[in-house]
Amino acid sequence: MTLDRSRATPLHVQVEERLLADLDDGAWAPGDRLPAEPDLAARFGVNRLTVREAIASLRRAGRLVARQGAGTFVAAAPLRIDLDASGAPIGRGDGTADLREEVLAVGRARLSAAARHELGVDDGLEVETLTRIAGAPVMRSVYSLATTREPDDARRLLEGPWASARLGEVVGVPLRTGWRAFDAVAATRREAELLDVEPGAPLLRRSGVNLDAAGAARTFHARSYRSDRLRIVLR
Repeated sequence: MTLDRSRATPLHVQVEERLLADLDDGAWAPGDRLPAEPDLAARFGVNRLTVREAIASLRRAGRLVARQGAGTFVAAAPLRIDLDASGAPIGRGDGTADLREEVLAVGRARLSAAARHELGVDDGLEVETLTRIAGAPVMRSVYSLATTREPDDARRLLEGPWASARLGEVVGVPLRTGWRAFDAVAATRREAELLDVEPGAPLLRRSGVNLDAAGAARTFHARSYRSDRLRIVLR
C-alpha cells in the first residue's frame, strides 16, 4: 500500500492517517501489538524513520502506547465520565468506572500569577490532586485557596473520594461557581508523569474560580484533563 507522493502532505502524516483509519475501523483491537516498524515501512513504501514519526504522533494522541522492550500496542478503549461545571461527576459513561480524586500535596505557597490576579492575595494554600477512573489517571488539578488554614488541617478536611467537593470546608465558607474557561495545552513533564502520556501530548485545561456569598473569589483552579478519557457536560 504505497502513499501518494504527489500530495503536499508529508509522508509521515499520510502514514499516520492510514494507521488512524485502521484503528478506527478496528483492524487492531485494544491491547493488540502493532506490526514492527520494518513491516509497516515495507507496507507503505517508506523508511522506518517516517513510520516512527507517525507512531510517535499517535502515541501523543493517546491512540498507541509503547512498552519498553515489547513494542507498540493499541491503547485501551477510553473510560468516559460526565462532569458538571464544578468538576463533580454527574454520571459514569460505562456505568461501572470507579472514580477517585487523590490528594498528592497540600502546602502554603506563593501562588501562581494567575491565582494571585484572581484571588487578590500573594500567598495561600495550594492543593494538587490526581483523579483516576478505574485506576487509570485522567485529570491533574491544582487548587489555589485564599485561606489561612494550615496544610495538615486542610488535608484532613479533603479526605474522601472527591476532594474538590470539600474546598468550601477548607476555605470556611460556602462556595458557588464563578467563571470557567477551556483551552488546549501541551502536557508538561509533571502532567505527563502523572497522566501517563508523552510530554507535549495534547490536554484539555479547564481553569476558573469559585466565589463566596459576597461574590469574592476564594478558590482558583487549573485542571488538566486527558481529553481522550474525559468529556465535560454543562447543564
